Amino acid sequence: MFTIGNEELTKCPPLKDYIICPQCGQKHEIEFAKDDEGNITHLAFYKCGGKAYLAGIDGKDITGNLK
Repeated sequence: MFTIGNEELTKCPPLKDYIICPQCGQKHEIEFAKDDEGNITHLAFYKCGGKAYLAGIDGKDITGNLK
């Protein structure tokens, strides 16, 4: 389970267009999740090895909080 509050989220750094993957060390492009109607949501992720990993919320990089 992962939880993050608004106060913690405001302290996170801005999300970049890419992430250096903690799994493989390579650079991966950030993508945004879409809802059922195809609208972009506030959740950002990246893909590595066929899996998707949460990277950001509301334009903030949360990867430092995923330990």
